[in-house]
Amino acid sequence: MSSEDRRGEGVAKLRVSLALLAGWTVASLAGEIDMLTVPGLRAHLAELVADHGGRPHVIIDLGDVTFCDAHGLSALIGAHHMAARRGGAVRLVVPPGRVRRFLRVTNPTHDLRIHDTLVDAVAPHR
Repeated sequence: MSSEDRRGEGVAKLRVSLALLAGWTVASLAGEIDMLTVPGLRAHLAELVADHGGRPHVIIDLGDVTFCDAHGLSALIGAHHMAARRGGAVRLVVPPGRVRRFLRVTNPTHDLRIHDTLVDAVAPHR
């Protein structure tokens, strides 16, 4: 399954691909997460959490994201809170790079788990 969200004149672009892995819904994002693409991203993530049934278990893979601003961070944290209210979880896959540095610098205060790889994200937590 794949979908695209384009805003403006095609300058800002974000692609969302969906898959299932070990009981988790994986949303792999590619492109930029900014004020132009966040409305579509929020809609995708809200749908994933709501449609998951029972306790939502969603992994958001940011491995192919080239840019993320505060609007994007807010959307990711919002998805985490929606899943937590339903007894589920959202985990992020953020390999080392610009987006990982952004998350480290902003140091958001929440319980959102960040992993280096998809394999780490699906592993049971000790």
